[in-house]
Amino acid sequence: MSQGASQGRKPHIPPAPKPKKQHSIWFYLMLVVLLGLLVLGGAAFKVYRDLQSIDTLVVPAQSEPYELKEGATLQSVVRDLTGGAYLQRVVSLWVKLHHLEYPVIQKGPYLIDGTKTLPQILADMREGNIIKIKLPTLALIEGMTVSMVERRLLARTELVQDQALAKVFAEPRDFITSVLTKESGDDSLLRAIGGAHDNFEGLLMPATYEYEPGKTAASWLLAQALTKMAYFMREQYLDRDQSIDKVVSTPYQVLIMASLVERESSLEEERTLIAGVFLNRLRKGMMLQTDPAVMYGVSPDFRGPLLRSQLKRDTPYNTYTRAGLPPTPIAMPSESSIMAVLHPASTKALYFVAKGPDPDDGHVFSETLAQHNKAVREYRRAVRAYKKSLEQ
Repeated sequence: MSQGASQGRKPHIPPAPKPKKQHSIWFYLMLVVLLGLLVLGGAAFKVYRDLQSIDTLVVPAQSEPYELKEGATLQSVVRDLTGGAYLQRVVSLWVKLHHLEYPVIQKGPYLIDGTKTLPQILADMREGNIIKIKLPTLALIEGMTVSMVERRLLARTELVQDQALAKVFAEPRDFITSVLTKESGDDSLLRAIGGAHDNFEGLLMPATYEYEPGKTAASWLLAQALTKMAYFMREQYLDRDQSIDKVVSTPYQVLIMASLVERESSLEEERTLIAGVFLNRLRKGMMLQTDPAVMYGVSPDFRGPLLRSQLKRDTPYNTYTRAGLPPTPIAMPSESSIMAVLHPASTKALYFVAKGPDPDDGHVFSETLAQHNKAVREYRRAVRAYKKSLEQ
């Protein structure tokens, strides 16, 4: 190539590189916001899933009953039963969302057997569906006397024996007043049994009472039986057949007569008739002539047979020598005996005698003395035949 030609050409200059595009600060801000939203969305989705999970969580079985104690809250129970499987803020949020469904949770032992969800267990707590632990019981049986009740209470060594229990039985007035006025705030329960008395006889409701060994006091059981009777009398006395008022004019007299009815027959279907007979005799000024009252006058736990001399011996409870009702009940009357006095049968009968030696055979009721004497002869004949059959 010639020098001239070389000098006539322009040198090759490569193109300059294009400058890189610069991102604005707004781009980065938007990117940060987007990433934040993604993170928040993920967290929110996890919270949502956790809330759903709590709704269906089956609480693992526990070998012992779950004891919900006084002062526990919905928050503390949910936190306890979920066992730390969820963040505290998730548990708090779930409680806020559901607190209206469980406005109250009741203390006590609850069964957690691995089959119920958390909401189902909380529903049990709301309804108070506690485990019914089988506790020992003390049976106070109709027809028992107060002395029998006292011995039965003292015989239960697993009861907390009050040092003053003997004094309570000996001088019950203050105890009766205290028990029957502390809950109601008035004296309506006290008035329902005719006020305080010097004897518990007839004031304790026959029933089966549960107690906790080593925790329940004997006096507490006594108070329960007294209160149960007072509540029953307060409810039922107002609806009585008011025709009885002329001869049985107070709640206490109702209990006295009911105790006589209780001891005269174990057959519930006869009790209104027996009450009717007693009322008829009182209206006519006749003596009641009821053997159980005489037996009580001999001794509260006397069960006979009565001797002729005992029938003639005068005591406040001898209804062969004294008119009217005995001064106190002679036993614990059942609800049915009390109701029999409050609503007696309409009858003209003035007498009754057992049909035979078997109490389940009941009684023969008579309107006249002649009819009664005939029934007495039939009774004695049946007793002789029974004794003869035992000798064979």
